Amino acid sequence: MLSFNFNSKDSFNDYGIYVLQNPSILSPKRRVTTSNIPGRNSSLRYDENTYEDITISVSCGVKDDSIADKIDDIKGWLIGAGESELIFDFQPNKKYIAQVVNSIDFAQSIEIFSEFPIIFNCRPFKYAVDNSIITMTSSGIINNIGTIYSEPKIKVFGSGDINLNIGSQVINLIGINNYIIIDSVLQDCYDDNGSNLNNKMNGEFPIFNAGDNNISWTGSVTKLEITPNWRWL
Repeated sequence: MLSFNFNSKDSFNDYGIYVLQNPSILSPKRRVTTSNIPGRNSSLRYDENTYEDITISVSCGVKDDSIADKIDDIKGWLIGAGESELIFDFQPNKKYIAQVVNSIDFAQSIEIFSEFPIIFNCRPFKYAVDNSIITMTSSGIINNIGTIYSEPKIKVFGSGDINLNIGSQVINLIGINNYIIIDSVLQDCYDDNGSNLNNKMNGEFPIFNAGDNNISWTGSVTKLEITPNWRWL
């Protein structure tokens, strides 16, 4: 029986909702702006290197009529959760960051059809369920197993001025006292207490391109703790 996990709840085991068929999942649309210039062949393109959200419609059925007693709980689970992790059991090692965007009339659906759609609005990418921290104490290579660059969170333990090299990227860290967290998703630097440390970094926030990424540094560094945030189109 196909099911999905959303907001840490299993649709079938917790609510008796199963997936009728694997949903059709489209690749995200890349943001490219085009403009036509008189006298010029083709169009002028500006590629933002960013992607639109995707929509996943999941056709669902119910195990039995007992679901009628759980309607309020189901609404709270699906609609009240806001943006949460969505994992389909046919691909348990990858997840979406999703939110339910449709209004579902459970009572009418169950009485007349015994099936209903759940529509998720998702961020453009699939992410690795296993996002374990990678620890580095010396220079080396990190292989991005995804199909698109990732935006890691890197906790740099060290002191003083540090140059962190990731492929062709150079991140300058200034006057580090014990450690600094570089969060490429939030585009922010901070410590465990949430103190803003953006003034201690120069350069672009690091990314890991698909494939191998050479990591090295100069300065006093004891280790890196890297949350890689692998993702797929």
